[in-house]
Amino acid sequence: MSSYITTMSWVETTRPIRITDLVGQSTLTNDMQTWKNNRRWPTALLFVGPSGTGKTSAARIIGRNVLDDFFDDMNYIETNGSDDRGIDFVRVDLKNALRTKPVGAKRKVILIDEADGLTKAAQDSMRQLIESYSRNALVILTANDESKITPAIKSRCSVYQFKPISNEEGAARLWDILAAMQIPTTTTWGQDLPLLVETMHGDLRASINLLETLPPKPDALKSRLLKLQKLQEENIMEYVENNEWDKIRNNLHEGLADGVPLRNLLQGLYNQIRKKFRYDIMKAYGDVMLHIYAWPAGDYAFCDYLVAKMKEGKKDE
Repeated sequence: MSSYITTMSWVETTRPIRITDLVGQSTLTNDMQTWKNNRRWPTALLFVGPSGTGKTSAARIIGRNVLDDFFDDMNYIETNGSDDRGIDFVRVDLKNALRTKPVGAKRKVILIDEADGLTKAAQDSMRQLIESYSRNALVILTANDESKITPAIKSRCSVYQFKPISNEEGAARLWDILAAMQIPTTTTWGQDLPLLVETMHGDLRASINLLETLPPKPDALKSRLLKLQKLQEENIMEYVENNEWDKIRNNLHEGLADGVPLRNLLQGLYNQIRKKFRYDIMKAYGDVMLHIYAWPAGDYAFCDYLVAKMKEGKKDE
């Protein structure tokens, strides 16, 4: 696809490493520059917002600036709250990481991605650790759903809201990425980049991942977007009314196959349920979404479970 030879994904290859590289989060980037200039960093940070808006990238940029030449696996630690959900993770793994002195630097940086996947008990146990070891480590939490972060944790963090990337800012960043990856179709794809960002609900990571899957043909992006638009325009609630559950399932599966992340698909489904509000279908949707962090199978299976619960929950009117 590209003359740029790499075994890394485009997302990782082109991930921003400087404060000025971060897209669409001007309040945070201004504050980050102040912290860097004054060499004074917050006690803890919480980044809240949808997937693909730069939360993890921002954490890594902060790690680079806090640690300078000592940015390595010893001093910068990442873990995922949706994988390590329980209290044992906090009491053992996180506590040991916080207690261990940084090597060469004054403070280490610990990122807990998707911290809204942590159980309440785990968060309650973590809140004291954040304060007790603040001189040792800067803890950065990210979350898609702020309501799942306890008030005690939020009160100990400087909180920043990450909004979906605007179509224009996202398109400009994608243009630079296509150029960096030496894609020969950059100019022909350029006019459709804003629509790609819009289709992905401002999720820049999903937009990049979709571009990476395309063949280097002039009409490849336009064709994929037309297909995705057709899927999004299908009247899901009409299928619900007519008990055409296989059509809903096929719609979700096609979206996944075409590179749309699960959360983006579910956001689109929610928007349709909300427009033609049915309490029974919305309840089924909400009940299933409670399991998204602990779901043991893949995205396709999650969609199957969701459709099955919607069918089960539908009441005759």
